[in-house]
Amino acid sequence: MRLLFLLLIVCALSFAMAQTASIFAGQHTWYNLSANGSDVPCEKCHADVAEEMEVLTGPHTGETGFGRMKCEYCHRFPPIWRRNQTFENYTYASVNADVIPGKEAHAASTVPCMYCHSGNKYGVRHANHAYSDCWPCHRNPTENPNHRPAHEGKYKNSEDCRRCHANAHTGDVYYIPPAGGFNLTTSTSDTGKNESHISFVMSAIENDTMEDANEACLACHTRMRVEILFNVTTEAEITVNNSYTQSHSYWNVDEITPSNYTTYREVKEVQ
Repeated sequence: MRLLFLLLIVCALSFAMAQTASIFAGQHTWYNLSANGSDVPCEKCHADVAEEMEVLTGPHTGETGFGRMKCEYCHRFPPIWRRNQTFENYTYASVNADVIPGKEAHAASTVPCMYCHSGNKYGVRHANHAYSDCWPCHRNPTENPNHRPAHEGKYKNSEDCRRCHANAHTGDVYYIPPAGGFNLTTSTSDTGKNESHISFVMSAIENDTMEDANEACLACHTRMRVEILFNVTTEAEITVNNSYTQSHSYWNVDEITPSNYTTYREVKEVQ
C-alpha cells in the first residue's frame, strides 16, 4: 500500500514538473526589439494574415517572383526619398535609431499606401539587373542621389531590394509606381484635374476609418467585397435667364437643380 502511495506521488510530481517546464519554456528568451534588426515574428499572432498572403499572388505577395514582402516593409516603414513629404509624420515602428523602446521599437504602423506610391518615377530603372548585387552602387550617402543607399541605409540585403523593386520574370529593376491622378504625388503633371475618381479618393482621406485614402486603395485594388450605392437623379429643373443688348440676345443657365433620385446598388464580389 505504501509503495503504491509513493508511486502515485512520483507520478503526480512528474506530471507537475512537465507542466511547469512547458509553462516556462521560452519565457526567458527575448526577441530583439531594437529599431534595426528586430526579429519579432509577426506571424506568431497574425498567422491568418500570413497564410492569406502566402496563398494569394499579387503585387505584394510574390507576383514579382521573389516571394511575398516582409511585414516590416509596410508596417515598420523606412525613410523613402521619392515621396510626397505630406506622408512623413509617422514615427511608430519607423526604422530609425531614435525610436522609444517598448513604445515604438516593436509597434506596427498603419501607414498610407501613398507613403510608398507618391513619387514621380515609374517603369524600368535598370534593365537586366534583377539578380545583381545592389551595394556596389548604393553604398555611400554622399554620392550621386540616384546611387544613394536604399532607404537611407536601413536595408542592406539585396533580397529585400528585389522583393520590392525587381521582377524575376523580366529580369529588370523598377521604380515603385506612383498612384497618380489625384494631385497627391510629387509629379508636376499630376493635377487631378480630369480624374473621374478623385472625389472617391478625397472622401476616403476625410474618412477616419483607415489611414489617409487607404479605404479607396483597398476597395479598388484588393479582392475585398464592396457594395456601392449610386444615387442617380432622374429629373432636373433648369433655370435659364435671357440677357440681351441692343444688337443681340443670349441665354445664361442660372441654376440646375437635380431631383427625384433613384438608388442603384452595385456589388463588387470577392474573386
